[in-house]
Amino acid sequence: MELKKLLGKGVEIFAHENNPDFENGILTSKNVVPFRIYSFIYNCITARIDLVNPEMQTVLGYEPEDFTIEFLFDIIHPDDKEKFIAHETRALEFCRELPTELQDQYYIVHDFRLKTSSGTYVRILQQAFAYEMVDGNLVKTKVIHSDISHVKNQSDSQLHFIGLEGQPSYYNVMSEENPFSEKEKEILSMMVQGLTSEAIAQKLNRSIHTIRNHRKNILQKSGCINVQDLLVRATREGWV
Repeated sequence: MELKKLLGKGVEIFAHENNPDFENGILTSKNVVPFRIYSFIYNCITARIDLVNPEMQTVLGYEPEDFTIEFLFDIIHPDDKEKFIAHETRALEFCRELPTELQDQYYIVHDFRLKTSSGTYVRILQQAFAYEMVDGNLVKTKVIHSDISHVKNQSDSQLHFIGLEGQPSYYNVMSEENPFSEKEKEILSMMVQGLTSEAIAQKLNRSIHTIRNHRKNILQKSGCINVQDLLVRATREGWV
C-alpha cells in the first residue's frame, strides 16, 4: 500500500463531525522511554501534522516547519518503508476494531530507521497514542519519536499494541514466528503471569471449558510437551 492510500484509509476511519469548541478528553500524560526524543501532533481528520516539537532538529537536524508526513516517509530507510506501511496499516485496523470506549486505552509502538540531515541513519522508536477525543472519537494522536540507535542495531522492526488501565497488551503482533491468535496471546500472557484456568475464565468472562480448550490449542501450536516448557519458551521467544 502506498503512503497516499494509507493516509486516505486513516482519514476514512477517523473522519466524523467535529466540534471545534470541545475542550475535554485531551490526554497529555504518558510514560515514554528516556532517550533523545521529539514529538508531533498528527491530525487524523486531515492526515497532516499540526505541531512539531523543536527537539526534532536536535535529533534529526531538520527544520520543524519542513517536517510533514510526506517528508517523514521520504526519509525512512528504503529497506524499512514496506514494513512501515504494513505496520501502520495493521495499527489502523486494530484501532478500527476497538470499541469507542477503548480508543484512548492503547498506544501503538514500532521502530524504523530515519535519515538525518547529515545523511546518517538513526533507529527511531515510534509511540503513538490518543491525544484528543471528540464525542468518543479519535481526532488527534500524539506521536513520540525516541532515538534508540545505541540500544538496538538490528533491523527486525516489531509492532506492539500496549494496553493501559488494565487492558491486555499484544507484542510483536506481526511476527511470523508467533503462531497464536490475539485471544490465545491474551490467555498465554495470563498463564505466564501465573493465573489458573479458573482465574482466566473469570477475568475474561468465559467458561472454564472454553479456557481449557484455548490452553490445549496453545500448547499444541507451541510444539511444547507441557505447560512448564510452554511458559519458558513463551518468555524466551517473546510470544507475550
